[in-house]
Amino acid sequence: MTGAEDIRGMPDRVVEQASAARWATVAAFFLNGTVFGVWATQIPLLKNRLDLSPAVLGAALLCLAVGALTAMIASGPLLGRLGSAPVIRVTALLFAGLLPLPALVPDVVTLCIVLALFGASGGTMDVAMNAQGALVERRIGRPIMSSLHGMWSLGGLAGAGLGGLLLPLMPAAAQAGLVSAGLLVLFLVMQGRLLPDRNAGGGGLVLPDRKTLLLGLLAAMAFMGEGAILDWSAIHLRDDLGAPASIAGMGFGVFSAAMAIGRFSGDRLRHRFGGATLMRAGGLLATAGLGLVLAGGIVAGGVPVLAMVGFGLTGIGLSNIVPVLFSTAGAVDSGHPDHAVAAVSTMGYAGVLAGPPLVGFIAEATSLATAFAMIALLALGMAAAAARAVPRQAV
Repeated sequence: MTGAEDIRGMPDRVVEQASAARWATVAAFFLNGTVFGVWATQIPLLKNRLDLSPAVLGAALLCLAVGALTAMIASGPLLGRLGSAPVIRVTALLFAGLLPLPALVPDVVTLCIVLALFGASGGTMDVAMNAQGALVERRIGRPIMSSLHGMWSLGGLAGAGLGGLLLPLMPAAAQAGLVSAGLLVLFLVMQGRLLPDRNAGGGGLVLPDRKTLLLGLLAAMAFMGEGAILDWSAIHLRDDLGAPASIAGMGFGVFSAAMAIGRFSGDRLRHRFGGATLMRAGGLLATAGLGLVLAGGIVAGGVPVLAMVGFGLTGIGLSNIVPVLFSTAGAVDSGHPDHAVAAVSTMGYAGVLAGPPLVGFIAEATSLATAFAMIALLALGMAAAAARAVPRQAV
């Protein structure tokens, strides 16, 4: 199988180590997702506590994004020099440890500094845990990346749920500290099982080759679609289709639930049909889903239910594209898999940042339906590029 080490013939000890490392990596993905989920529940409280205008809050959140993106750019050489395991250990401690601080900062300047560090630790951890996941996947010899990303989604849902339950019972900083402590206990129990990979790629700066650039571009397109639906689905349902506010917010909820379901089934599908086939089918399904979203607005009076079904299909379609791309990056033949994963992660995150404002600009110039049509074309492009970017059997 392309890019994989056949598990048959491996010593039992090696197989056991890889299986144990898988669960440690699961814990890392769950921690990262849960921290982000808790953080999302604290943003409105932070806005009120510091009396931030929307513009100032946006600037503070931009500091988080800039910190994450800058750290991702630098993470390739860092992983090549140290390996993904120690980087995960350090950044997990920092990322979870910084979670209570935004609820304690006294002013905007301090908030921006804390959020930049928060974003940098979370972004570096994101790259490192994907690199470790790709390594474990190669050692095990079968796909696991989709389920790892599914655990991130599950962590995000758990963090948001815990945040909603605990915030009425205790101050925001205490709530964040309690969740952070629980996550760190879980992670510290598991972290010793991570696989060492210090010599995976060397510590110097390595420019991505054309194959890696293609993978990164496709990741950016996939993340752009996710970010657009995150920020604009509710607005489309409410303003364009006339859905009540209580229903409009369900668009992204349906999309997120569909993504989680798709990711937890993605490894089996990739093992059976191959990464290229799964990516092609996902791109076509996302295109069809966004077609239903647009159809919901064409029908007289608007049909929100049809659009929500479309968002669900889009979530299933997009769910496994990024895991397949990360797996492929982690199996590059250039000798620098850590750098490839870092490049793909960085370009993908840039897509998250670029997607929502780009949709806003297109919607301002034309309509939101036109912007969703553009996302549908991107999904169709991902389907068309699948055979060139991804081996038929990615693992």
